[in-house]
Amino acid sequence: MHAQGNDFVILDGFTSALPELPYPILAEQMCRIHTGIGADGLVLLSPCANAAAKMTIYNSDGSLAEMCGSALRCVSFLTHQRTQLSEFIINTDSGQKPVSVCGKTGDVTVNLGTPKLIMKNYIAEGIAGDLIDIGNLHFVVWQSDLNSNPHLQFGNALEHHAGFPRSVNAHFAKVLSPGEIDIKIWERACGATLACGTGAASVVFSGISKGMLSSPIKVNMPGGSVCISEESGAYLLSGQVRQVFCGEYQWKA
Repeated sequence: MHAQGNDFVILDGFTSALPELPYPILAEQMCRIHTGIGADGLVLLSPCANAAAKMTIYNSDGSLAEMCGSALRCVSFLTHQRTQLSEFIINTDSGQKPVSVCGKTGDVTVNLGTPKLIMKNYIAEGIAGDLIDIGNLHFVVWQSDLNSNPHLQFGNALEHHAGFPRSVNAHFAKVLSPGEIDIKIWERACGATLACGTGAASVVFSGISKGMLSSPIKVNMPGGSVCISEESGAYLLSGQVRQVFCGEYQWKA
């Protein structure tokens, strides 16, 4: 499945129980473009006692991801198809996330919670930006022009910057109006991606805190657009997802 081009291989533990496997190795091999399926990450969807489902995410390099708004919307849509519920809870490694699915439009809305500003106007690799925690870390840089693809120039260095508590996602953003922005994305352990849900919310949070934006905001990413709205401090991410294929993958560790 993909959400604005942010794509994932999803193993559905409701269809059959997920076996004990070295999932970091499986993720790395499945996510390879030429010798695997090709994806930004591997997602495990499994039953959960205190929520509609549990989501676990491995990045394309096999590392465990804390959260992912795009993957959350994908598994929420699958859960909606199975249960016909329009509102429910998904468990993630960064806590429980309320979600809703509109049956008429197909839009999936996930509540990402309240972001936290960790560092404001922090200089990393000679670039000033805001470090934001929304279940995972994002470094947000505002620029007047994104045509030079700054995420490709500086993304890797920012991801591994020594001054951050752990590796980060890096985003370069441009204001079009108080209600619309463009962003370009460098995701931790994945590199340049077409979309990032938690990144979109983090960029909007930074823009609102600086007085440049007002909710709701249309966020244009290379793979498509989503809507971010702020309600009582919580940030809601809305957009559509697509199922590309389903099938079997032949693999041996």
